[in-house]
Amino acid sequence: MRGAALATLAAVVAGGALAGCGGRSGDGPTADSTFVTALVDLHLADARAALDSTAADPDAFGDSLRRRALAIHGLDSAALAARFDALARDPALAEATYEAVDRRLALERQGLTPDTLSPP
Repeated sequence: MRGAALATLAAVVAGGALAGCGGRSGDGPTADSTFVTALVDLHLADARAALDSTAADPDAFGDSLRRRALAIHGLDSAALAARFDALARDPALAEATYEAVDRRLALERQGLTPDTLSPP
């Protein structure tokens, strides 16, 4: 399923917004950078699979890329689902995670990655 991880995260964030989260106080929660990186890698794996026209079985190719991206981060589909469940219980953290993933993907589109950025 293409983009399932980000679609799930977006649904969690939207659900939190619909639940009527109050205004933010303080800085709010901080997204887990390791999980953000895993979600970015999943998104990029889905994009690669969608754009690769040479794969004999595009669905199997996409699934393989997703499993590999999860494994690199020490996750499997059950662990990913558990992380999404935790985000569903904390809408502010889900929103922070979504925003962090969105920022990282914007950097990727510009050809920048965290390891290529200079410190401030």
